Amino acid sequence: MLSLTAGGFTLAALTAVYKSWRAQAPTFLYLGLTLWLVSSVCWSFAQGWEFGVLYALCIPAILVWPFILLNQTHLPQPKNVPQSRGFDFSGKTVAGNVANYVVVLGVLLAVSVLLTLGLCALLPFSIAGKLATGTVLLPILWGLIVYHYLATVNKFKVISIYAVVAALCLPILVYMPL
Repeated sequence: MLSLTAGGFTLAALTAVYKSWRAQAPTFLYLGLTLWLVSSVCWSFAQGWEFGVLYALCIPAILVWPFILLNQTHLPQPKNVPQSRGFDFSGKTVAGNVANYVVVLGVLLAVSVLLTLGLCALLPFSIAGKLATGTVLLPILWGLIVYHYLATVNKFKVISIYAVVAALCLPILVYMPL
């Protein structure tokens, strides 16, 4: 019965958010977010927190598609369509791409692993808690570090900053007992 209530709250939240978008009214948005939080709690009580969080996140994500299809519009073709770039296999471009590949998959992965392990070693959790935190934190940190590296112009400066960060994490890992 609680699952049906949670489903009802999920549908009401989705409807309120849709109405807030259509009417450009923030009150409906706040109402929808509140209903969504209530539905998340109901899903967690009904199905356990593991599945409740999954249902609370996935059901609205799936149910939003009919609303998207309902409001689909087709825009006219643009007058000037940009031309796609051709392939560039020059030595300089290939070397730059290979260097970025090696840095991202080798150097920045190692930096993110050292940073994650260093941060998790400082946490006051048990080994299992540190492992779980590291499992969640590693891909997030690696993604942010890679994004920062690829978004900056001066790549050597970024690599040197991350080398210093990794060097600061090494003493923590060597001398701090787990």
